[in-house]
Amino acid sequence: MEHLPFSRLAYQLKLKIRGWLNYYGVYRKSEMRRLFKTLNQRLYKWVRNKYKRLKKKHWYYSLKHLQGIAESYPNMFEHWKYEGFRP
Repeated sequence: MEHLPFSRLAYQLKLKIRGWLNYYGVYRKSEMRRLFKTLNQRLYKWVRNKYKRLKKKHWYYSLKHLQGIAESYPNMFEHWKYEGFRP
């Protein structure tokens, strides 16, 4: 399995996330929060698998690491540009 850098992963997901924002933003705004919460959960699981130091620790540490990245680079993922959808 190839370990992508965060920026490459964000680039690969950019159009898909933008499509979800356009669709759910028009028809189902209430579903957006659940959708992006699930996406953020998948991202911190990805972080946990990517970094050896986080692999055996509690999932909370990988979430904190992801929150630090979101704070430093708030425009990395499309849904992070909106305040309510950051991890």
